[in-house]
Amino acid sequence: MKTAFAASALAAIGSAAAFVAPSSFAGTALKAAPVATGPLRMAVEDLIGADTETGGIWDPLGFAKDEKSLYKYREAELKHGRVAQLAILGVLAQTFFHLPDPVFAGGARPQEALASLIKERPEAIAQIFLAVGVVELFLLKQDPEKAPGDLGFGIYPDTQEELEELQLKELKNGRLAQVAIVGAFVQEKLTGQGPIEQLLAGHTSPFGDGQGAF
Repeated sequence: MKTAFAASALAAIGSAAAFVAPSSFAGTALKAAPVATGPLRMAVEDLIGADTETGGIWDPLGFAKDEKSLYKYREAELKHGRVAQLAILGVLAQTFFHLPDPVFAGGARPQEALASLIKERPEAIAQIFLAVGVVELFLLKQDPEKAPGDLGFGIYPDTQEELEELQLKELKNGRLAQVAIVGAFVQEKLTGQGPIEQLLAGHTSPFGDGQGAF
């Protein structure tokens, strides 16, 4: 797998304006930050997408009973969904674009490229962790007085119905992307090929049957 840092970075910039953060305000107030006096509280019945594809609230482990934690759960779900969407885009783009560096050349598999990166570019690993920390703690830090996922920017439609529709789309796309990126990693582990590489090679089997680029 060849890493597509540039493609992921461009995707992050583009998607930052496309994501719609959940909020609890309606009408013309959609374009302004909601006013709150402390951390928001919510019930599972109030969460958009809580009963999607399940025909009702399905919570066999009882996570929804802890309403104090629901805010963090929704914040984490949105964050993971957004990251997964960028990740699956990077996995697909890496077939066509990758860094011109010997570490990623020669069709190196992910674990081989990572081992080479740690050995030959330890400063790159440090830079990645530093950049993630800056983004997480300063640039895109969640304000506890705003709705989970509301980072202070985004696209806000004119009606509450349109906003809720976009919120649900983001949740469903994020959930699908989380499943997709795990599937892509498992499939590449088994076949030695990325999704696009398999399609271009006509290797449609999801198993390691000897046809992959090992």
